[in-house]
Amino acid sequence: MIRQKLFLLLGYTSLGLGFAGVFLPLVPTTPFILLSAFCFSRSSDRLHRWLLAHPTFGSLLLDWERGGAIRPRAKACSILLMNGFLGYAVFFRETSLSAKVVMLSVMIGVSAFILSRPSAPSPSSLPLPALQRPRGTAPLQVSDYQRSSSAEDCP
Repeated sequence: MIRQKLFLLLGYTSLGLGFAGVFLPLVPTTPFILLSAFCFSRSSDRLHRWLLAHPTFGSLLLDWERGGAIRPRAKACSILLMNGFLGYAVFFRETSLSAKVVMLSVMIGVSAFILSRPSAPSPSSLPLPALQRPRGTAPLQVSDYQRSSSAEDCP
């Protein structure tokens, strides 16, 4: 019971930090959203299903849960943004050589990790029926998602 409450607290905290990362440039969003999904999967079925049904993060979280996949566009954007921020720090800020080496090392490591992940299909490459619900049906709701024992069962 205490373990479940700790996961719930960590899930809420990481979700809050992920939300702050949308507005604060140095706070990353994605790792905190992934951490909150992991914590909610261990503590709250309702919150985990809510994250999986979220219009912005849901499909990316499902890709990650199904096999650690990152969409090609997300890979390109993250690497380009890292290079942009590193370029800014190197060329326009007064930083020591050791700080530049550390930043470059971290960027190379994170880039290598991102590029090593399998690529998930982008939504535009999926067949049309996979993207649309039949006419006359209501949009998906969080209640449409049922608890499953494996990520493959998730819609």
